[in-house]
Amino acid sequence: MFEYFLYRFAQIEGKSKREWFTLPFIVQLLAEIVEPLQGRVYDPACGSGGTFIASARFISARNLDPRFRLSIHGAERINDTGRLARMNLAIHGLSGEILHGAL
Repeated sequence: MFEYFLYRFAQIEGKSKREWFTLPFIVQLLAEIVEPLQGRVYDPACGSGGTFIASARFISARNLDPRFRLSIHGAERINDTGRLARMNLAIHGLSGEILHGAL
């Protein structure tokens, strides 16, 4: 449900701000290719944190707990979008470090 609202928000607001929203099935495909079973996940343009959620789902699908296997780190140049990433992590029971501002 949260992802649906993010998608709709990106369609409406993102166009005027020249922002991009990566479709969830593409992020999921990337997670399947990378196979992030443990360690650090870093996304330098994390947006709303979809990469982190896809990584956690990949781990959960293998009956493992992503809270203890992932170290989440990201950056987002737009503060409001970075806040969405933190909220997305919290909704999914995850935590991580999301830096704000232009990098």
